[in-house]
Amino acid sequence: MASPQHLAIMEKFPNDILSNIFIRLLAKQLAQMRCVSKTWNDLLSRPSFVKSHLDHSRHKNDEILLVFYHLFSFHSKPFTAHPLRSPHLELTNFIRLPTNLQSERYHYGYVIGSVNGLICFQYGPYIDGDYYIWNPSLSALLILPPSDNMPDYDYEDLVGIFPRFGYDPTTDDYKLVKLTSLDQEPIILWLVEVYSMRKGVFKLITQSPPSHITRIRYNHEVCVDGHDGHLHWFGYTESDNKLYYEISLGVLVGKLCVMAMFRHGECEVWAMDEYGVADSWVKHHVFSKCRGGVSPFGFTLHNEFVFGVYDRLTLYDPIAAKVKHFKIKSTKCGYTKVVEYVDSLVWVAPTKHKISCRKFSRLKF
Repeated sequence: MASPQHLAIMEKFPNDILSNIFIRLLAKQLAQMRCVSKTWNDLLSRPSFVKSHLDHSRHKNDEILLVFYHLFSFHSKPFTAHPLRSPHLELTNFIRLPTNLQSERYHYGYVIGSVNGLICFQYGPYIDGDYYIWNPSLSALLILPPSDNMPDYDYEDLVGIFPRFGYDPTTDDYKLVKLTSLDQEPIILWLVEVYSMRKGVFKLITQSPPSHITRIRYNHEVCVDGHDGHLHWFGYTESDNKLYYEISLGVLVGKLCVMAMFRHGECEVWAMDEYGVADSWVKHHVFSKCRGGVSPFGFTLHNEFVFGVYDRLTLYDPIAAKVKHFKIKSTKCGYTKVVEYVDSLVWVAPTKHKISCRKFSRLKF
């Protein structure tokens, strides 16, 4: 932090100059600087500045990928961090883990999604574990309240719970959408809940997947979904499952994409050129002779493909036709979650909760 004399001088700068300076600082530094004065707090709290800081963070040249292992525990090492340029390297000790969860020795979690520097995960038992939203840049952790909207059901009828996490730009809100699938022969019953971070509550909604969808694949290894107000699940019928043995859903160059490993040994990448139009699916890439040692994982926000190749997690740049390998063994390739780390000022609290400087001063960096 700057000295009191320097801060006194900086307080006299016009807001446009201050913004140009602040946008280059880390979120944890800016969180502390909000307590310097009311003027700075107002400037650094503006949604327009938070968005500009996010955009600047994304376009820096030191992108970092976090690879979480499923199931992970905060008591042990939950992830490894790798620079996108050289993923074979591992970065250490640049994120503080949630200390209150490190004491939960026997609990495990899995990452649901990540948007704008916020990571949503479940921690605890699969059926009734708690959901969290975590901003590692600010060492801020929000535990979501329990839902009281769900009707009672027999756990023996539970087919699966399929959560997704995303950002709604129309309301500047972060939402967890949770699908619960119940086997109510001869039909599948879907229950859909939405948690709004602005409101701080779960709500049961009436929309549900189409009636002909019998199952959902939990195939969201690379967290790039939910940035533009849309969330996606891969639903299928029993006949669909006979066509391929590996498939991944994601977003590539702003378009909804699937990467499928077919049983005849080819891996194909398809993109929906016009969003929401089923007839606009176009085949963009074909990888031949991939059977056996290759698994499609998805796409990064920087438009690289992620594969599990034999005993390594691998990045492929389709423009440069270049392959980069992680030093991650095959035993940890299965059920991974690849998350882009973004330095973020987004605070994880409902709008009605005021953020005080006292709370920021307690942060330890």
